Amino acid sequence: MKSKVKINNSNWKKELARDFLALGSWVFFVLVVVRILILPIRWPYLNHLLIAGGLILLIDIFMKGEFETYIARGVVIVYYTSLYYGDTQYNIFAKIALAGMVLSSRQIGNDWKKIGYGVLVGLIGVGIKFIF
Repeated sequence: MKSKVKINNSNWKKELARDFLALGSWVFFVLVVVRILILPIRWPYLNHLLIAGGLILLIDIFMKGEFETYIARGVVIVYYTSLYYGDTQYNIFAKIALAGMVLSSRQIGNDWKKIGYGVLVGLIGVGIKFIF
């Protein structure tokens, strides 16, 4: 019996792109926050992650649609989880996932300017750690 399921090349690319971008969603961000809450030494990570997330939310309120929020949150998540795990293999994987997010954002139609602003806002969120 032949399968009636047809695989369309553009569909799997779009699905993969959406899956990559989901790594920068608020749901995944909250999942990382909850994971940090169960750590014995959680406050440095939690404080910085919440400040960065709050900053991204605040900038999003004033610059609605001007930058890719998924990328901004992805940069913050990759930085703080890499800092926590401190493992070279994880760091490489996380950076590849972030690169996949950037390319996926372009794949679904976002322009490079919007993606670049998302990276910049994410880096500002990470950089705020050095002020507090």
